[in-house]
Amino acid sequence: MEEAERRPLRPEELSRIKEILRQREKEIRREDPHSELLSEIEAALRRLARGEFGRCVDCGRWIRIRRLETIPWARRCRACQERWEMLEAVE
Repeated sequence: MEEAERRPLRPEELSRIKEILRQREKEIRREDPHSELLSEIEAALRRLARGEFGRCVDCGRWIRIRRLETIPWARRCRACQERWEMLEAVE
């Protein structure tokens, strides 16, 4: 079941995620133009433009659509993000 959920995003899903990112970008620019989250959103939009969106930067597996719908700027799958946060906490 887990593998079935890890797949490339369909064009309509990519379009929806792009719209979510653009909307969030506008909101953050108004609220806090120096926000670190703004940089993450801009990076996600660049990955979208390059066709690299949706793959985990650590393991290379597809990030689940549910995660991307919740955190569309996510660069890592959930497992890799948890490992990364644990390593960051240690340093």
